[in-house]
Amino acid sequence: MNKDKIIEDMVDYITTVLEERRPEFSGFSVCPFVKSDRVADELHLDIFDNKTDTLLDIFKRFKQSGKRSALVAQINEDIGSHETEHYQDFINCVLEESGNSNIAALCFNPNDNLEIESYNPRSRAPYFLINMAYRKHLSTAHNSLIKTKYYSKMPKHYTDYLRITKKLNKNENTN
Repeated sequence: MNKDKIIEDMVDYITTVLEERRPEFSGFSVCPFVKSDRVADELHLDIFDNKTDTLLDIFKRFKQSGKRSALVAQINEDIGSHETEHYQDFINCVLEESGNSNIAALCFNPNDNLEIESYNPRSRAPYFLINMAYRKHLSTAHNSLIKTKYYSKMPKHYTDYLRITKKLNKNENTN
């Protein structure tokens, strides 16, 4: 395992996929806030080798970094697309049970089939990736995006997966 190469692959994915403005996201970047975290050195990049680390080790390193968000490559594990959501729920449960309920995780699996107008940014992930951020920052980011057309082209199954369909419907009813 070449840690420098893994980090390099992650940065390449961030800059060429997540930061890319796309018509499928109404002209927004796939992940509209990752660039500001990366440029401000507020993005913690890490590697989760489940042969030597635990999820608790990963959480601890993220918190100790003092950064606003994290992207972690989980190596040595092939997680099927049908398992991503359950694994993400498991990680969030471990976060909660370990006293880290102020952090939320979202997983990007290169095996996922989540598409918007035939575009699947997750399929371009170089590894199974775990994104973590403090719930306070996620809430602020989400509340700003919900007022835009960022989610407008996402099919219902995608917004259901992100667990934002009810929030989107509520926002549409108040506009």
